[in-house]
Formats: sequence, structure tokens, C-alpha cells
Amino acid sequence: MKVVISPNLTREHAYETMMNLCTMLDSIGIDYCFFKETVSEISLPDKKIVTRNELTDVDILIAIGGDGTMIRASQVALPLDIPILGINAGRLAYLVGLESDELHLFKNLLNGDYYTEERLVLQIDVFDNNENHVCSEFCINEVVFARGAEIRLTSLDLYCDNRFINRYNADGLIIATPTGSTAYNLAAGGPIVDPRIESIILSPICPHSLVERTAIFSSDSAFEVVNPDSSSHTLLSCDGRSSIHFGYKYKAYIKKSDMKVKFIRLKDDTFMETLHKKMKTIR
Repeated sequence: MKVVISPNLTREHAYETMMNLCTMLDSIGIDYCFFKETVSEISLPDKKIVTRNELTDVDILIAIGGDGTMIRASQVALPLDIPILGINAGRLAYLVGLESDELHLFKNLLNGDYYTEERLVLQIDVFDNNENHVCSEFCINEVVFARGAEIRLTSLDLYCDNRFINRYNADGLIIATPTGSTAYNLAAGGPIVDPRIESIILSPICPHSLVERTAIFSSDSAFEVVNPDSSSHTLLSCDGRSSIHFGYKYKAYIKKSDMKVKFIRLKDDTFMETLHKKMKTIR
């Protein structure tokens, strides 16, 4: 077995957790390596250095940090179909599989005492008002359409399976996976959805309406979002990455991807047990 370790060294305890992990991996004879970007940040153990294009012989990606670290690791692992094991060096970290004091459970991998949890992923394709393809993205958490720097509403037309649903006049619109239901969607008043329930969640952000509510759609639904407002300064972001301009008559097509992100679980905590324990830490 070979793993690549990807720590978020901006986290306070990430370096200590990483060094403890390396010591443990050495003791049980598991080969490991690091991304080149990590080595440039800080002195690391003398191990093989790889680029993101050299992961063909890696079995597991270990991400050390919080949920943001897990999301960034997913973008690397997803197209290569590599499962991810997350170790918490952040705060809430709903997605990680282990806390920093649970590294001893890593031996369960060698014993086969683990399972792999597959999560739904969204694919988004954006086109400008001349039907030119702007970009393609994959989202683990959510696609967010939001107003720009100006303090004004944005207007967005939503279609589902080629049928008009609604024009939303709001601060924005979130289209989320069940994984993302506990992220921005939760803060915007959307529902918490068990990741085992494949679905797509639609949540308007501060809608200027008495009746607009969040909605849950089948995971097989195909969405089209159109900007009908020529004066709009709407932005689009996937999983919190850098925003792009979503201009007048731009269109975004969103659907379930054929790929799924895979998280390794070494414990038998349920989704709701994990959520309850994590939420208690911020009271």
C-alpha cells in the first residue's frame, strides 16, 4: 500500500499531526510520499516527492486539515478515482474520517476493517451569451450564484429538466449536494440531508419574497440557471474556489456527475452522530 499525504500547513496542529502520522506509517511499513507544493512550504521527512500528475501508483490520499482541505483533496483524487482519508487538524471538519488523536486506527486499513463511502458530485458547464463555453467544473459541496460587490439583488431564472421553475430575486442561489448540505446551504437556512440520500438541494440566499423556500430534487434532475438581468454583477463559484463573472444571458448547466468522490471510514459513526458531536463543539 502506498499513500500520498497532503497537509494544510496553515492549520495550527497540521504539522504535528503530519509528523505523528509519518512515524506511525513508518512503524507499520506503509510507503508514503508528498506533493511537491507541500515540500516547498516546510521541511518534510526525506520521502519521494510527486506532482499531481504522478499519482497512478498511489492507493490513498491522506488529507490533514479541515473540510476545505478535504474538498481540495477531492478535486485531485476525483478524476483518478483515488479514495481519501481525512485527518482533522481544523475545527468542525464534518468530512474527515479520523481525529488527530486516532491515528492508531490507521492499522484497520491493513486489516480490511474499513469501508469506502461514495458521495454525489455535481458537474457544471457555463456558457456566455454567445453560446461560447466558458468553463467546466466539478463540485463536491455546492455551486453558488451570488451578487457581486454592489448591495443589490440579483435575478436568476431556474429551469429543471427543461421546465421553467422560478425567477429568484435574491442575494443568490445555492445548488448543493447532500455533502454540501452542512456547509453554505446550512448557513442559508437549507436542510441537512443525509449523504446516503442522493439528491440535489436548491436554497435561495435571502430571497426578496414571503414564499420562497429551499427545495430538494432528485439527483437525476438537470438544471439550467440563466442570468436575465443586464445590470447584474452576478458571480459564480464552485466549492468556494475563485469566482467567475456570470454575465447577462449567461447559462449554467448543472447535473449529477458520473464520478463520485470516495471517503475512507475507519469508524462506524453515523452521519447524524458525527454531526451532533461536531455541532456541540461550537456552542
